[in-house]
Amino acid sequence: MFSFILTLIILICLVVIVVIAIRKFPAARVVNPKSAPAFQQMSVKRSLLEKRWQKNLKSTGVKFYRLIQPLGQTLALKFRQWYQKLIDLEEHYRHYVLKSSFKDKVVKEQKLDEILKEAQVLQENNDNVAAEKKYIEALTLDERNYEAYKGLGQLYLEQKDYEHAKEIFEFLLKVNQDDPFIYRSLGEIAADKGDLKSAEDEYLKSLDLDVKDVATYLDLTEVYLNLDEPHKAFEIINQAATIEPRNPKILDFLIEVSIILQDKVTANKALRQLKETNPDNQKLNELKERIDKL
Repeated sequence: MFSFILTLIILICLVVIVVIAIRKFPAARVVNPKSAPAFQQMSVKRSLLEKRWQKNLKSTGVKFYRLIQPLGQTLALKFRQWYQKLIDLEEHYRHYVLKSSFKDKVVKEQKLDEILKEAQVLQENNDNVAAEKKYIEALTLDERNYEAYKGLGQLYLEQKDYEHAKEIFEFLLKVNQDDPFIYRSLGEIAADKGDLKSAEDEYLKSLDLDVKDVATYLDLTEVYLNLDEPHKAFEIINQAATIEPRNPKILDFLIEVSIILQDKVTANKALRQLKETNPDNQKLNELKERIDKL
């Protein structure tokens, strides 16, 4: 009986404790532990420590910067000196290369000039095989040498190797379209092959670039005579006569064309000039007889 009562009292006490705990739980739940004085003191202390640490770090950084600043300036100076030496070395090497290259170029040009002169002398002496070898030797040193190609083309033209000559001159025409010699050479090839119209076109192109080339006027005059166009021939040879009025070849052509056109006045005038220029000309009497028959 006593134990039952004791047990009942204990149960009642537990119930009371539980009820009290349940009633106080919401209030305990909303309590902010950070609002406790001890916690606030701890936060203030930590903030002070952080500020002190930041201040010490800044002070240390300034001291460290002041410590390494002279070293940085020294390193920067050394770097600039090293960089300038590198620039100077590069400039020296560049000048050396340019000087060496210029020297090699001069030697090469001198050698080419000698070879081309030898080729021209051989060509003038009709040693065509040796001349051809010299031109090819020049092209071996400089595969784009314009003068070597011109000389070789002229050599083939003189040998009447029209195929190779034309091939060379057409190649040179792609390199330079302002060289009257190229057009004249192509005109000569066309004329020799009987293509007189093409010859006329090439000779006219040559004269457009060089109006004082008397040889081209003579060649074109001959083309017009072969085309049976004496009036054009007369016009062209008269232009040549204004350039070189005492040239025997021009006067001879002028007389021939004047006779064809039966222009006795111009023929006699040209004959007198020819006598003054070349009194030993064996054609003078023959030309006079032909003029007198007009």
